[in-house]
This record gives sequence, structure tokens and C-alpha cells, in this order.
Amino acid sequence: MKFYSLKKTTLIDYPGRVASIIFTKGCNLRCPFCHNRELVDDGFAIEPIEWGEIFEHLTKRKNVLGGVCISGGEPLLYCDDLKKVIDDIHSLGLRVKIDTNGILCESLKTLDVDYIAMDIKTSIEKYDVLGYKGTDDYKENILKTIDYIITSGVDHEFRTTVVPGIVDIEDIEKICQLIVNSKRYVLSQFRPFNSLDPEFERIKPYPFKILEEMKNIALSLGINCSIRGE
Repeated sequence: MKFYSLKKTTLIDYPGRVASIIFTKGCNLRCPFCHNRELVDDGFAIEPIEWGEIFEHLTKRKNVLGGVCISGGEPLLYCDDLKKVIDDIHSLGLRVKIDTNGILCESLKTLDVDYIAMDIKTSIEKYDVLGYKGTDDYKENILKTIDYIITSGVDHEFRTTVVPGIVDIEDIEKICQLIVNSKRYVLSQFRPFNSLDPEFERIKPYPFKILEEMKNIALSLGINCSIRGE
């Protein structure tokens, strides 16, 4: 399997652990605010990194690292190949966190991961603005994934990047109703740079007080909620 970026050390992407992040290329959404455009837009030519090279790095660093984050793009597009990658990581005594948009629920169920981070982009009825081109049941699959994650027993978090025009207070209220029994919910400030749609680089992020209002909605429902970077 090939990956397309490696961040050797992160202190924030795997809660409570020093980790490396590896990135797959390709996604089944086209979120206009996505800031990993080089991993989503086929117009970008990126030199791949062979898994063997990454595994060598992880082997050398296994006594320092506590885990590995697999991100993208959408990693679950490569579910069958990921199974061996995850087994290899576990063989080093490291834990595995996977990032997903939640569309490929059945694929997620087949993976032996230690932590799941699912991005809930906005309220379900507004997902059409995100450019999905697959089957019509994808919204139903997202709801199934949310339920699976909450009941799986796997450590997890749900995340929403708070993008003006995509996510508002009402959307947060609807999202929170779906994740009442989750372990944690993370709100991330929108960063207007390197967007898949360059027009989103002109959008001014919400004032921090709006994110605080959103956080308080989650807290009022008993959801463990934080603002990333707070």
C-alpha cells in the first residue's frame, strides 16, 4: 500500500499519545472547505511513500511513539490493504487511530482499530453541498456509522469543522442530538487556506464566542465537548 504524506510526530492528533500520522490519497467527498486539497484533487501529482519505508520509521521510533493515526483523504477507500497495515502497526506494540467521514460503515466494522475519529461535516440534510457522487443511501450509512461507533466499545471522538455557510448553531443542535451517548465531541475552527474551493479562502471564520455557544449546546446535553486549540 502507498501513502502520500507522513508526519513523523504529533502531540495532538491521538489523544493522550505521541503519534505519527500517515495520509492516504483520494476521498469520496469534495468538501469545498477541505484544506488537504492535494490529497483530494486528482490534479495534484504527489510522490507516494511505500508502506515499507513508513514501517521502517515506525520500527525505529516504536519506543517513543504510542500510536499511529491513519488519515486522508478517506482511508476506508483502501480498507482491504489497511488490514495488513494495521496488523503491522500492532505488531510493534503501537495503537491505531483512524480518521473517517463515516460513509463506508461496513468497511469500518472490519478494521481492528483502537480509536475512531469521525468527521460530521454538518447536519445530515445539508450533506448534499459536500459533493458526494456515490449511491443515494450515503446519508443513511453516515447515521449507521455514528450508531456503530457509539456502541462499538472502541474509544472515539466525533469532530466538526465549524465553517460559516456550512455549519451554524442549528446544525450543531442537530448533530448533538445524534451523538448524545458518545465519548467526546471536538469543534475545530475553520482555517481559510489551501481550500479545495478557493472561494472558501475568502470566508472569515466565526468569532470564538460562537464556538463557545456551540460547545455549550453539547455540554447541556451531557456531551464531553471541547474546542480544538482551546
